[in-house]
Order: sequence, then structure tokens, then C-alpha cells
Amino acid sequence: MKALKIEGLIVRDIDIEDTLEALQEAVYGYIEAVTLIPDKVTMLVNEEGRLRGMAANPAASAITGVSIVGPAIIVGVNGDEFCDVPEEYAERIRRRFPNKEKELPEGSK
Repeated sequence: MKALKIEGLIVRDIDIEDTLEALQEAVYGYIEAVTLIPDKVTMLVNEEGRLRGMAANPAASAITGVSIVGPAIIVGVNGDEFCDVPEEYAERIRRRFPNKEKELPEGSK
């Protein structure tokens, strides 16, 4: 399933299995859904992120309008199932949060 993973100010495209285990692994714990567009797009976050002292996620917070901590993933919704994030929504998020990762010096890893 195509999704966006958001950590801090970094937004990345990811392919993730549509299983509870894979989704929990992506957010480092139990998932909680935050609806972005009813019946179309949702953000999955760590349900216990605040209790576990996870770092603030400013990009995810800006998208939802509420304070989000820890990693988040954005997926599509089809009925009761998760699915690929709609490409037009993903592109809007990519434009809003262009990754500005510094290039590593030659020879660095």
C-alpha cells in the first residue's frame, strides 16, 4: 500500500503492508486514526506517543491542526479498509513540505 511517512519535517513515500503489525511497526506502537478527509484519507499515529515521551512532529501537527508526536503515516480509506493514499492528496502534502535534507559530503554514509 502506498503511504506517506512523516517524521519531524521529513515527508517520505513508503510502501507498507496493510496489516496491523506493519502499521504498528511504522508508528512504533499501537495505532490511532486521525481523520483528515472523511471516508478518503486518514493519518495513523502512535496512540501512546505522548505517554512514551515521543518527539513532536511539526509537519503532522500542521496537517491535522492538533499536536502530534512520534512518526505518522497517511493512508487512504476505502470503507473499513486502508488503501493507497490518493495521489492528488499525497502531491499536495509533498508540495507543502518539500524535503530539504542536506546532501552528505562525498564518501560519507
